Amino acid sequence: MTDNRDTMSIVEKLRPASTVDRRWPASARDAALERLLVAAGSAPAPARRSRRRRVLLTAALTTGLVSSGVGVAAAGGLLPESFTRPLSFWSTETGGVVDAQLARRVAQAPGPDGTVLSVWSATGPDGTTCIAPLFEPPGDLDRPAPANFHLAGGSCATGEGLGPFGSLGGSADERNVHTIWASAGDAVRGELLFPDGTVQPVLYAEGQFFLWYVANDRVDPPTLVGYDAAGTVVGRAPLPNMIARTPSDTGD
Repeated sequence: MTDNRDTMSIVEKLRPASTVDRRWPASARDAALERLLVAAGSAPAPARRSRRRRVLLTAALTTGLVSSGVGVAAAGGLLPESFTRPLSFWSTETGGVVDAQLARRVAQAPGPDGTVLSVWSATGPDGTTCIAPLFEPPGDLDRPAPANFHLAGGSCATGEGLGPFGSLGGSADERNVHTIWASAGDAVRGELLFPDGTVQPVLYAEGQFFLWYVANDRVDPPTLVGYDAAGTVVGRAPLPNMIARTPSDTGD
């Protein structure tokens, strides 16, 4: 598996250009990316006009998608600091416009190892929306914020900043679990197509598709396929494999 620096380099290439970059020193941005890739519950380094993220499911899961067009407030009033602190990048990225205390769980789907991949979202008064996909224990959509979770990334963007279908962002962890968010563009439904022909549905929310899969350096990663309301294919987006091959893998 790649070291953290190599993985950050790949994730950085996936991240779209942003006006935030001019105000955010590279050293601070790199440190934030490293925290995302190495530690659960750490803040990621999204780009302001990057694409927002919503959740999806992958290998071995075919049912259980749950989404809400409105968003459900976490039960129990104010969110605990232990939960909002990792989302503080929302305020940083938007100049204080989006407050993590307004975060709501808006969608969820089965995740790895008995968890669910959930999507948290908040919108500021200027229309900027920030999202954060994370892995947490399962439960009702309106359950309280989790005490234990693994933040898998996030970003902030206005609606027009999402980009065309297949504009990707993502992260990878030490288990080779890849969490990807992709702009839906004109697509309203998506599927994950694996090399063996297996097809898995993906979750659509906030103008994006969200998904996860376990990467394998001996098998090509899956492809995201988007469909419009009539069922016509809008586009196909090959997904990345962020595992660095070793000399023994390549035969060198």
